[in-house]
Amino acid sequence: MDTTGFFDYPTEPSQPAEHGLPGFLSGRGEEDWAMLLDHSETRLFAPGEVILRQGEQDRALYLLVTGWVKAPSGVVHPITTLGESAFLSGAPRTVSIEAMSEGEMLRLSFDGFEALAARNPALGRDILLDLGRILSARLHATGETTPGWTG
Repeated sequence: MDTTGFFDYPTEPSQPAEHGLPGFLSGRGEEDWAMLLDHSETRLFAPGEVILRQGEQDRALYLLVTGWVKAPSGVVHPITTLGESAFLSGAPRTVSIEAMSEGEMLRLSFDGFEALAARNPALGRDILLDLGRILSARLHATGETTPGWTG
């Protein structure tokens, strides 16, 4: 695997998304999004459907494309990633997420991610960096409401 430029990080931070979290792959072009789509599967959901279940063993990353879902932290809007922790750690899902409307999401399995990263290491790196930024932002948001947390 050619790792030339693997650690050439972008100098500009990701732009915040509408919901205040760092944007997922906000600096990537159409070709990279097409590659992500090629390695993902589309899932449709209906209101009331549990789309991620606490305790479930599913090492996949989800990207909410359309629709609204409810997580313990509140209502989640598109475009948002879901399931980052289980994707990165391989641990069971930590929360359940329920659809509040009809919608669509992309499911990137861990095997799909590995295949994508083998074909385009820079895109794989940026996916991981963006997931780190998103998890960090969520941790800081949680810490701001947790007494004694110094983050």
